[in-house]
Amino acid sequence: MESKNLYHKTLKYLFLGLGIIMLITSILSWFFPELFWVNGEKMEQSIVTTLVFGMIGIVCFLIFIAVKDKFVTVKLGGQTLTIKNGDGEKKVNWMEVESLSLMQFFYPPLYKLKVKGDNKVYWFNTENIFIMASGFIKDLSEMGDLIQKKKRELGI
Repeated sequence: MESKNLYHKTLKYLFLGLGIIMLITSILSWFFPELFWVNGEKMEQSIVTTLVFGMIGIVCFLIFIAVKDKFVTVKLGGQTLTIKNGDGEKKVNWMEVESLSLMQFFYPPLYKLKVKGDNKVYWFNTENIFIMASGFIKDLSEMGDLIQKKKRELGI
């Protein structure tokens, strides 16, 4: 069982995409304000609007830089997990897992993994099979079932 690559890429590059869109919107709102309509009227050139969109774009870009290395693809097996980050691959025994928890309020289900002796925290997703109520998520995927089983067995 392996993390879904589509969701991995989407989550990893979401803030980069938002940042680029906001920065382009900021530039366009300054040079071509007539392209934007607000409440049925053409927008006028405004330094406040330009700065707000620009700052949101910069914040999104900084968030992308901060979290891009946390998103990994994980392949689960009976005795080991394989953590794939870019070109690198790291095999970890289940006994070396310090913590593994489901992060609430994220769609699709996103897990947080910490390995003993490693200061990094890894984030990975599972399949798009879940129940969400008021933002709280219950993972119903096959991968989620294996994770819950291993957590019970090993006391993680």
